[in-house]
Amino acid sequence: MKMKKFIPLVIQAMFNSKKFWYAVIGILTTILSEKFGLNPDELQGILLSIGALILGQGFADIKK
Repeated sequence: MKMKKFIPLVIQAMFNSKKFWYAVIGILTTILSEKFGLNPDELQGILLSIGALILGQGFADIKK
């Protein structure tokens, strides 16, 4: 497979992945936590929840 065809397929797969979007939300939450007024404990709880979503989605994807 040529690289020109491969890259768009990878990008499309990333954008269609729930795990990818959960990770993006986790990164944005971390970056914007001060603007959101989150203390470190709240941020940790949110990130643990996002981690659980990613892990759960990974288990769901195994069954596909």
